[in-house]
Amino acid sequence: MSATNNLRFRQSVGVIPKANSVEFFRANIRESLVLKIDSNKILELLQSFNGSNSLQDICNKMNFIDLDQLQTLSNFLKKEFILIEQDLPYPLSLTKDNYRLINILEDYFHSTSEVINAIENLKKSKVMIIGVGAVGSYIATYLAKVQVGKFIFVDSDVVDISNLHRQHYFEKNIGEKKADVLAEHLKEINNNIEIKTIHCLLNDDFFKLNSLDDDINLIINCADQPSVDYTSKLIAKYAMENNIPHIVGGGYNLHLTLIGQTIIPNLTACFKCFEKALYEKNLIDLKGVKKLHREGRKLGSYPPLSGLASSLAALDAFKVLIKKYEYLQQSNRRIEFSIEKNNFTIREIEKDPNCEWCGES
Repeated sequence: MSATNNLRFRQSVGVIPKANSVEFFRANIRESLVLKIDSNKILELLQSFNGSNSLQDICNKMNFIDLDQLQTLSNFLKKEFILIEQDLPYPLSLTKDNYRLINILEDYFHSTSEVINAIENLKKSKVMIIGVGAVGSYIATYLAKVQVGKFIFVDSDVVDISNLHRQHYFEKNIGEKKADVLAEHLKEINNNIEIKTIHCLLNDDFFKLNSLDDDINLIINCADQPSVDYTSKLIAKYAMENNIPHIVGGGYNLHLTLIGQTIIPNLTACFKCFEKALYEKNLIDLKGVKKLHREGRKLGSYPPLSGLASSLAALDAFKVLIKKYEYLQQSNRRIEFSIEKNNFTIREIEKDPNCEWCGES
């Protein structure tokens, strides 16, 4: 990384001077970096990184460090996400309402222009959410609050009183189309949001009968009727064919606490990779289990678990939309949360080079 000027400390970084060192505390990720150095001299130097001084200006002011040493130090602190290059000032309209979002985004980028560009990309992004119930309704709400500007909601259901304990709807909405109600709620968050609603079930003919936009940036599956496996396979096939990142965002399938995977076509393990890798495990899990027809059978539901799944899916969706794939926590992984042990079980799923969908052949 070449030396840059106009460096300043990131908003999330705290500087703690000690006897023979200086600690830099990155508050957003709760990590520290310690430099063994004379803190009496370094503090004045560090205060010179204010976003307007050039390295030469700082060097001229400080008589104990030369330009080469300063370049080495500044490059290191920039690489470690302590300093950020202020190559473009943040517009007042942006900092007024989004300073906390800016604070988070600075942990992903090395310059303010990249942060501004990321926010602009979020505003232009179009996310398709299939199923806007317990998980989908909250994913949509979270993404609207981080400036995602366009949505497509697919859901044929209406709000029922049994939904209210775990979904983003209220008594006054009972009997109304979920997709329409959610669209109204999101426009209260941001009246510039663009939302298209499709009131139908996901089935074998869905992608043939519905004309979808060709600029969809992400598809999130939160539909579990008739099963998560069925809906996820349909969506994954369409997404792979059209090179669209997609997330298996919710539904039960005998796993109330299963966290769905994030798939970047041809970069991460795809749905077929997971299906093949988990086949043997599913045989063991379901050994001796006989399927009986039971009218009205429903699995238990607990709102914080729906919130857990939606929060993690929204975090990965955010990273997909700002194109920071290296920070995804749910790619190439099957993750399940234990409500009894309060921990996550993670199984790594590698991309299969012989996969019929994404393999090298």
